[in-house]
Amino acid sequence: MDAYEQPTIPDHGQSTAQAPTKQGISRRKALGLGAAGLLGVGAIGAGGFALEHWWQESQSQSPTAQKQIGHLLRKAGFGMSDQERQAYAGYGFEDSVDRLLNYQQVNDSAMEQRLSQLHLDMNKPADQQQWWLMRMAWTQRPLLEKMTLFWHGVLVSSYRKVGGKTGFQRMIVQNNFLRAHAFDTYDNILTGITADPAMLVYLDLAKSSNKQPNENYARELMELFTLGLGHYTQQDVFNGAAALTGWRLNRTDPLKSIYRPALHNDLQKTFLGHTGKLDYKDIINTLTNHPALPWFICGKLFTFFVYENPSKEDLQPLVDAYNQSKHNMGAVMKALLLSPQFSSEKAYRSRLKSPVEFTVGAYRALGVNGGGKGLPAITVNMGQELFDPPNVSGWPGDKVSSAWLNSGTWMTRLNYINMLLSGPQKGAKKINPGTIDLQDIINKQKIDSPEHFVAYFTGFLLDGNLPQERKDALTNYLTTTKASGKGNITFSGGKSYPLNSVCGTLYLLMTSPEYQLN
Repeated sequence: MDAYEQPTIPDHGQSTAQAPTKQGISRRKALGLGAAGLLGVGAIGAGGFALEHWWQESQSQSPTAQKQIGHLLRKAGFGMSDQERQAYAGYGFEDSVDRLLNYQQVNDSAMEQRLSQLHLDMNKPADQQQWWLMRMAWTQRPLLEKMTLFWHGVLVSSYRKVGGKTGFQRMIVQNNFLRAHAFDTYDNILTGITADPAMLVYLDLAKSSNKQPNENYARELMELFTLGLGHYTQQDVFNGAAALTGWRLNRTDPLKSIYRPALHNDLQKTFLGHTGKLDYKDIINTLTNHPALPWFICGKLFTFFVYENPSKEDLQPLVDAYNQSKHNMGAVMKALLLSPQFSSEKAYRSRLKSPVEFTVGAYRALGVNGGGKGLPAITVNMGQELFDPPNVSGWPGDKVSSAWLNSGTWMTRLNYINMLLSGPQKGAKKINPGTIDLQDIINKQKIDSPEHFVAYFTGFLLDGNLPQERKDALTNYLTTTKASGKGNITFSGGKSYPLNSVCGTLYLLMTSPEYQLN
């Protein structure tokens, strides 16, 4: 994969440009009114005081009914265009939740057609990553893709250990399985992932035999997929491994698996208090009915979609939904999205956007035209490589979102937004994520003034949650920045402004602290 060469943020007329009759504001100063104080300082890192203060400041206003749709589409998806926000607002909150969960009612064939036109080589990890990023950017079923991303970070496999080049497509097989069963019962999800070819290789179950059971999958199945530490013993790991034997890759079709009873250990064994000639179905049934499991998986789900460190009270409705629905994860997600906690002030912009959320969200918000060339390299430099979590426990940022941010990943976020607005910079020729027709947006929205421009983009990007002082600073920046380069943007009122000042204003909005948060 090509490395993402971080360009210097170009000058959009930011330094000291001032109109002769107005007091100008520099881009640096405008940034300083928001996120900018974090630039270049070590306190950006996880747990830093600056970041904590930043978050608290950004959460000072609770969401209102008008903001619930934006909140929902960020948390349960990857943000939205203004058109999407307006469409979902017409459905209302509960009907929007229903639409997101019952995704089959939404036609997504246009997305599939656009993906096919990219002509990607699905034997190459970078092309696989581009394929999934563009699915997330183009889909009309955002919660389905968001849920697939959640499962990918929990039921982890990596393309680096799926059998070499001939096995790379196993990651796509797994990805499609997670998508197809995203809201299925956890029993079916665990049964499928146990037999999944990528997982068989990744956690060595494919070479586990009745005579020599391999314990890797059995251990991670309990520790990371179902129960967590403290709910099983080493003897459970040993006996669980014996019960899970029998799976192999299909020799005639390496993208499929096969169960071979002759390789299964059919001796009597005891697993978590259950004794018998246990096999993989018995192991999964025991785990999905264990009292610790719903608390474990619902805790992961709540943390990913709502906020960190949920209480027992927070999780109780989800656990009840799990038990009452016979372990259906769609019912759990419905309970989560309709819970008071999900729409609470505490949940509002409570987590830092992951690199994938940030990258895809900007693409969706701005209606970027392009196939996402180079996007995988950008997310890697932000700290997240799809199909390659750092280890079997997944990405640390899924658990504590501040882990996504440090001085390097912050600069990559800035450069990415700059690239979307200004085009690829020198030294980054292989990265061309797409283009934006800002004039077309202004024409369609009949934006007639700098104040209207700031109000419009603040409205759907930030729910309108920006202090008037900051809005005034952005308007002042747009109207006082001198031209740098060619091009103008003409508002519907007839007045034109330098392209660099209009793009620079939008850049400042999309690099603000509020925009970094879900």
